[in-house]
Amino acid sequence: MRICHIGLNHKTAPVELRERLAVQEKDIASILQAQVALPAIREAALLSTCNRVEMTVVTHDPDAAIALVHEWFANTSNMDLEQVCPHLYAYTTDHAVRHLYAVASGLDSLVLGEPQIFGQVKASYEYALAAGTAGHILHRLYQSTFSAAKRARSETAIGKQSVNISSCAVELAKRIFDDLTGKTVLLIGAGEMAELAARHLRGNGCSNILVANRTLARAQNLAIEFEGHALTLEQLPDYLDSADIVISSTGANTYVLLPEVMQQAMEKRGGKPMFLVDIAVPRDIDPRIGDIAGAYVYDIDDLQQVVQGNRASREKESEQARALLAEEEKTFLLWLKSLESVPLIRGIQQKSDAIRQDELLKSQRYLKDLSPEQSAAVERFSRTLMKRFMHPTLRTLKSLPDDIEGDLLMGAARKLFDIEMKAVQTTGVETSTNKQK
Repeated sequence: MRICHIGLNHKTAPVELRERLAVQEKDIASILQAQVALPAIREAALLSTCNRVEMTVVTHDPDAAIALVHEWFANTSNMDLEQVCPHLYAYTTDHAVRHLYAVASGLDSLVLGEPQIFGQVKASYEYALAAGTAGHILHRLYQSTFSAAKRARSETAIGKQSVNISSCAVELAKRIFDDLTGKTVLLIGAGEMAELAARHLRGNGCSNILVANRTLARAQNLAIEFEGHALTLEQLPDYLDSADIVISSTGANTYVLLPEVMQQAMEKRGGKPMFLVDIAVPRDIDPRIGDIAGAYVYDIDDLQQVVQGNRASREKESEQARALLAEEEKTFLLWLKSLESVPLIRGIQQKSDAIRQDELLKSQRYLKDLSPEQSAAVERFSRTLMKRFMHPTLRTLKSLPDDIEGDLLMGAARKLFDIEMKAVQTTGVETSTNKQK
């Protein structure tokens, strides 16, 4: 079995493409179940965040599995395969494991070391479990991933400072306004990103905070915590003109803020500029708003300039973190290879010992006058001879490379020792329990 990791992120695809591929939580199960129903895919998990959309699959045929996932990306984005493929990366086994470890640890994030991604990776595994598409291999992979990420964060300073997308949005606002004291802030959305933004804003002197959300109760909870004012999205036209800074992070799949509403708000402001940061994917703020005089719109990709300033001081820690991840990766890959080699080794040992015992039994008529001690010595001799003879072969099978050479050696061993595939696979380890019955 092979692990493949296929996807795109903020480094390979613009927000315009990422928002086409953003997956709603309610759709994840059906997407995963459709994937594992395909012959080449045994297990599957899907990670969809504002900065990446990635699918992890377990397969016996990496090329076929990658092609199938590529088709999903093209169909979901409603684009031709030739348009999407240049933005996609596809990793197999060791590279796939290494990439997933880096993602969960925050080493592949827009904001190096940001902590939110760990929870998002964990949620992607839980979605796969709920959908019935995570079998034995993905279970072990994600448990290993979580262990590796925790080591990276606890044994290095990669996550020491609380840096995230929301804090970068506030940092960008500070660059625009110099001083945020007394500025009125409108948060559109009341989730985790909005809460983080509110904390950073209050810490930088913003005392007047408005929270707009589709569900008023959630807006009220956040507003109360930060002594702000809650409103519904329908009330946005009545309050928008009072905002100096707008930070939007809803889970909507359509624009929440449209040019007509913004035009009216800017007219009410009488030429005073408004700073808007859209950290949602799909985007909340219609990009045409950036054409309105005085409205300065930034999306999540525009935060790159802020991120680079924070990144330099973290690069040294990331090198140490990657060294720790490499240790965990080696352990996992040895286990993964054992799923194939250990059953084969066991089959060879059982078959060779059966041949040894059979030949020893045939020889008994010639050895009937031996004493018990002599019989025991013959038994020991036969075992030792067989072990010495089989040792080079078994040693090689225990350390097979995870590539085509390893596959060829496995196939040769099965053929040479006449080990049936069915016997090799019946080892108590089921890698396709998630197949739909």
